[in-house]
Amino acid sequence: MEDKFRKMRRFIDKKRGGRKGHLIALLSLAILCCFSAATTAAGQPQTAGEDIQVHRNIRYGEKPKGIGQDTTSDRTLDLYLPENRAGKLPVFMFVHGGGFAGGDKGNAGTQAFCTKLAKHGFAVISINYYLTLKHEKTAGASCTANMSKGLPTKGFHPKLQEAVKNASNDAQLALQWIKDNTDVYRFDLSSVAISGGSAGAMTALYTAYASGQTILPIQAVVNLWGGLENSNHIKSGAPALLTYHGDQDKLIHVDYAYDLEKKMKEIGSDLSETHVFQGKGHAIYNYITAEKTEEIVGFLKSVLQLDNVKVQRIGTVQGLDVTEDEIQREMRKYRAEVFRLVVQKNGLKNSGSAFWQESQVDGVKAIDILRAKAISALTTIKVQEKMLVERNLWPYTSYPEFLADLRRNNESRRNTVTDNQVMYGPVEFDEQTFFDYRFNNALIQLKHRLVAEGVIVITEGDLENKFKKLQETVYNDEKYTLKEFTRQVRDAYIEDAYAALVAINTKAAKIDIK
Repeated sequence: MEDKFRKMRRFIDKKRGGRKGHLIALLSLAILCCFSAATTAAGQPQTAGEDIQVHRNIRYGEKPKGIGQDTTSDRTLDLYLPENRAGKLPVFMFVHGGGFAGGDKGNAGTQAFCTKLAKHGFAVISINYYLTLKHEKTAGASCTANMSKGLPTKGFHPKLQEAVKNASNDAQLALQWIKDNTDVYRFDLSSVAISGGSAGAMTALYTAYASGQTILPIQAVVNLWGGLENSNHIKSGAPALLTYHGDQDKLIHVDYAYDLEKKMKEIGSDLSETHVFQGKGHAIYNYITAEKTEEIVGFLKSVLQLDNVKVQRIGTVQGLDVTEDEIQREMRKYRAEVFRLVVQKNGLKNSGSAFWQESQVDGVKAIDILRAKAISALTTIKVQEKMLVERNLWPYTSYPEFLADLRRNNESRRNTVTDNQVMYGPVEFDEQTFFDYRFNNALIQLKHRLVAEGVIVITEGDLENKFKKLQETVYNDEKYTLKEFTRQVRDAYIEDAYAALVAINTKAAKIDIK
């Protein structure tokens, strides 16, 4: 940017002298002022949801020649910053995909992913870069042509190699911008991670392992269904790698994930992880954002040794912290239910994200209905969690601690499968299933404890009344006596009494959620 100002000033100086030169100088100064104002406006912060500022279209390098008005190939970046930040911020740089022929940092999926990472306390830099195959179309050079059938036997097409290097060069310019602006935005240059999806992941992998860059030390790489032409570039001491890939990827073959995993094991990178999803294909951004962001954050915290990454605390219920992650978990659970409700009321007038933002019931947006449903459900959960905590029956002091346990558990299960040992249940738990598993097991202990403490009291009369009600419903055709059904009737009574207790406590719960 400064170079452009200097060039304009030199132009002004050369044209000085005489009336004509004076007019040219004034005109040039006016152009210079307009350029300055436009450049400043491009970096002005905007809000992106709660507690996040986004500085859009900041220039990190000179505009490439020959791109015309194509902003997708220009060297600009978007910077996502958590507003309530203290101290230096770990840096997460993201490179979008698109086969080096398309894509943009402004894509909705990219913005959602970057916003969610920033909410976890990272400075997120999302870049546009020169799209070689968009401006230099070459037969046989696409990622699909070179990577869909498996690992290359003769290497990539020369133009694809050029596309990767060009993108990596731009990524390195962005790293230089990060380094130059560390005092402005308080970047932690010792905690830098690079990530990307598809072609962006290829760029991130090449930059971290093959480019030889010395601008900033990259400590971690998050690879979303990308690949490296030659994994032998990865040497001992290389940054730890987290890979996500679908086994049905038709654009970049899953063998690239396994090749990277093998190389990381060879160099002894114990912190590296590979996750291959059965039945999933390419570019599953929504799935990663919704289901795997916390896992990514856990990986980054472990590799970057971050103890102070922000927890998304948005309020309390009964004095227990409530995080945005928990709200999102419950929103995913009730998404289909609320969708059906809105469609039944008003029909399906919108699809995708527009449905949740524009569809309404009685003047209330669908997304707000869903969030209210999630908060109501979470309130009931937190009331029960409070009872568990008071009796030392809940092993977690925070939700991030639960997510860390989920990550450890899944790692153990993957190792069991790798070692060909017997394992029951899924290879990996998702967040909801693991929470239900832990929570429901804890509630079984809680109900026994409440009976032992006399909080739930059971008398013979209670059992007789409950048995009579059951005889009117589930036991209507049975001829057995209460004595023969005592255990079942007792369990049914405890469930009713427990539900009533939870309902009373939920109604009286102190809720403070933003």
